[in-house]
Formats: sequence, structure tokens, C-alpha cells
Amino acid sequence: HRDLHSFPTRRSSDLCEDLEARARERSMTLENAVTDGLAARADAERVQQVLFNLVDNAIKYGRSQGHVRITAGRPDESGMVEVAVADDGPGIPPEALHRIFERFYRVDRGRSREQGGTGLGLSIVKHIVHSHGGEVRAESRPGEGATFRFTLSAAPPDREPR
Repeated sequence: HRDLHSFPTRRSSDLCEDLEARARERSMTLENAVTDGLAARADAERVQQVLFNLVDNAIKYGRSQGHVRITAGRPDESGMVEVAVADDGPGIPPEALHRIFERFYRVDRGRSREQGGTGLGLSIVKHIVHSHGGEVRAESRPGEGATFRFTLSAAPPDREPR
């Protein structure tokens, strides 16, 4: 059983600090544009894992000297928080978009081997988000980067985040 708490989405800043060194190696910038005061009802450790996987992928597969941006908001009245991780890398081919959350799937097998990884990161992201009752999706146009979005239940506004 998951331990769900009010999780301040701004905590993704902790994650940015952990990945800053990797980003610097590729001359990339990480931007945490998540506003204060936005909270989701979630298992904080699992959400950190989702964010780590998404940001790590954005650094690995984004362009050198590129930009990775984390945002979050409440796009509608559904009671969900939407978190997005966007990069300005080469993007994902349209024919691969519907498969990228499959276990062991890799867009470019040769490049994935040199970058490391098992092909499980995005399937783990999907599993964690779905176990929280949320959805995950990817949007991309070749040459314009990729954006990964996931939703989580918003924490009640009257509760203080832990």
C-alpha cells in the first residue's frame, strides 16, 4: 500500500540539484519552473523517481548545450496536477511515440547502448503514475524536442504540504 501524502511539487528542485552535474557535462541548463504552493497527493519517493527518470532522459537524449524545463500546474478543474518535463533535443520520431512506454523499447538501439540504460525507465514512469491514478503521455516533433506530461491527484488546498 502506498504512503500518500501532500507532496509539494516544487520539491522537484531537489532533483534538479542531483542532476545538475550531468547537465553541466553536456553544457545543458535545467530550469525548475514549478510554482510554490502546488501540491499533489502522492508517494513522494515514487514521484521523485518519475521526475528523476524523465529529467535524466531529457539530459541523456537532449541536445548538448540544450535546455530542460520542469513545469507544473492545474490545467483544468479535474482535481489533477499536471507535471511536464520538456527538452529542446532532437525529438522522438512519430512512429516511436506510441511505443516509448513499453518495457525494453528504445527509439535508437545503437545510441541507447552508448548512453547506458535498460529500456525500462519510461515503463517504470508509466507504472508509478498509473498506480497513483494518473496518466502519462509524450509529445514530440522531430527537431523540436520532447515533452513528457504526467498527472497526479491534487492535494486538498487546505492541507499543509509535508
